[in-house]
Amino acid sequence: MKINCCDLACPQPVLDTKKALEELEDDSLLEVLVNSVSSVENVKRFASKQGYESRVEELEDGKTLITIIKGYECAIITSEEEKFLNKTVFIKTDKIGNGELGTTLMKSFLKTMLEFKALPKNIVFVNEGVFLTTKDENLDLIENLKELENRGVSIYSCGLCLNFYNIPAQELKVGEIGNAYDSVDMLLNTDTVTL
Repeated sequence: MKINCCDLACPQPVLDTKKALEELEDDSLLEVLVNSVSSVENVKRFASKQGYESRVEELEDGKTLITIIKGYECAIITSEEEKFLNKTVFIKTDKIGNGELGTTLMKSFLKTMLEFKALPKNIVFVNEGVFLTTKDENLDLIENLKELENRGVSIYSCGLCLNFYNIPAQELKVGEIGNAYDSVDMLLNTDTVTL
């Protein structure tokens, strides 16, 4: 099987590779065509973490062909049951960094979280982070958050923050309205990852 991941933004080459490997029979080859250094490194690292061998061939026109070998002896056995980490992801803005790149990074990070079987127990949105759970321009991200919620992740948006930004409760598109007590309780009783 061969997939073309040229010109795809991170993390799409890895997500497409993951999907293709899931569809592929054991003792098969997957060829992934990419055209950026970061895509080469990300796809190779993903394959290695899955226990697969990969080979890299530089082609003309700045393209690279990554051949991933999926074999019986490489398979990693994992439980299909969802596992929850003792973690709370604390999101205090609608971006990671600044500007358009910051918006893209936030959406990318939250989308990529769906690819893991071990998920955080909670995601808490505060301050400008509540825009991610309420604004129509974030509908694709909201769908990702709904999928996380369906898999058992608790999602909370700060009620005080919603009030501060004059966002009515009915505009909350995913999760529940949280409060300071519950948020502090989660932060003190789990390991916290801040975005």
